[in-house]
Amino acid sequence: MPHQPPLSMPHATQADTPLHALSVAQASALIRQQAITPLQLVQSCVDRIERLDGQTQAFVTPTLEAALQAAHQATRELAQGQYRGALHGIPIAHKDVFLTQGVRTTAHSRHLRDWVPQLSATFVTQLEKLGAISLGKTACHEFAFGSPAADDLFPPARNPWHLAHMPGSSSSGSGAAVAAGLCLAATGTDTGGSIRHPAAACGVVGMKPTRHAYPMSGVIALAPSLDVAGFLTRSALDQAVIWDAWHGSDVTAWCTADVQRTVLQGLRVGVPVGLWQNPETGQATHDAPIQACFENALQALQTHGAQLVPVTLPPQSAVVQAANTIIAYEAFQQLQHIWRAHPQDLGEGLQKKLASAAHLSPSDYHAARVQADVWQQDVSAVLAGQADVLMWPGREALPETLQALMDHPTAQRSACNRLFSLTGHPALTCPMGVSSEGLPMGLQMGAALHAEARLMQVAHALESALAWRLPNLLG
Repeated sequence: MPHQPPLSMPHATQADTPLHALSVAQASALIRQQAITPLQLVQSCVDRIERLDGQTQAFVTPTLEAALQAAHQATRELAQGQYRGALHGIPIAHKDVFLTQGVRTTAHSRHLRDWVPQLSATFVTQLEKLGAISLGKTACHEFAFGSPAADDLFPPARNPWHLAHMPGSSSSGSGAAVAAGLCLAATGTDTGGSIRHPAAACGVVGMKPTRHAYPMSGVIALAPSLDVAGFLTRSALDQAVIWDAWHGSDVTAWCTADVQRTVLQGLRVGVPVGLWQNPETGQATHDAPIQACFENALQALQTHGAQLVPVTLPPQSAVVQAANTIIAYEAFQQLQHIWRAHPQDLGEGLQKKLASAAHLSPSDYHAARVQADVWQQDVSAVLAGQADVLMWPGREALPETLQALMDHPTAQRSACNRLFSLTGHPALTCPMGVSSEGLPMGLQMGAALHAEARLMQVAHALESALAWRLPNLLG
């Protein structure tokens, strides 16, 4: 892509939007224009965390004093002309599986409740060098594999759209924190959908990039062959700002160009054949509000010049079985020593999953891996010859209540995320609407390997076409 000038934002944005509700793109532009300071921005998030996190329970370990100290330093640096880039002074949070030097890393487990690492994950260290300011560690599902239970040491995060509901898994606290305006962006990990699922449940944007786009060293592993690091943000443009700051690319400028004409005109959108019905049982695969909202989103894309293309993809039931086999088998290798020696340190949901995983054989795992490789080639062929992006809903149902999640901890959820987890293709989930119950609904799209720029551009164009804006939740 040719170089484009940096994104600018009018000063009026500060007056129109509370600081905690600014997007990364807005806040970054205002900081660069010296219309606001990092200290003002971080203080706004700190105030909101102190006021609201007792409701959302998004943070396991807030580091608010350290964040304010870092904000003072960033403000001084900028006053002296020492600008580090688009993330300088931006308040973020980290999923509590990223190691953080001097700050406890619990993986939301009783087993690690007092563990303070001596080194930080590479991802954390590099974000600090770029000037991002951490507000602390966010809640997740235990070791990114368990499920909340009433006797957990740490409370589960709650959905800021409706506090009785779950905010997705397992990067649940990150999704809740971004949606509630407690931070401008948050890190997450995605193994079977754990960035995309909370994005759909919380009405934010989550991207699982191609593997190794962001480093995984210093991250507590779940299933190392599938684990991917990424971000949850308020908009697709925010994903682009972060991506550009990290990779030195120009995606942000291309997103803010004439988006409908340049991105959606002639875009081939692949939609799976038989999306709405399970061919084996004949039952509906999605709740009616999800289907209606997705069809409205597709109509909006067509209005702006996109073409819908029916595509045949691997059967979802087989995909889910293969993905769950790989995740469970590798997770058992990571966690079996705790499960055997210290079962009392693990929550009920995680114990049940590990007990089931113990019965998987190496041959089960190998067969699933072979099948995943075949499906990667199949999906790559579809994206090379038939479609520019693939699309389907980001979640099959509205976010259930937290109590329902606790009552059925091992039930299948968000099966729609598993295919891109297996194939490694980048995938992005963004909002597509709000239900009559006031809960968000998400749309997922995938693209060719290393085609993250296309995903961010299409998602930004879709947000514009749908006139989507994250509301100021919780007041």
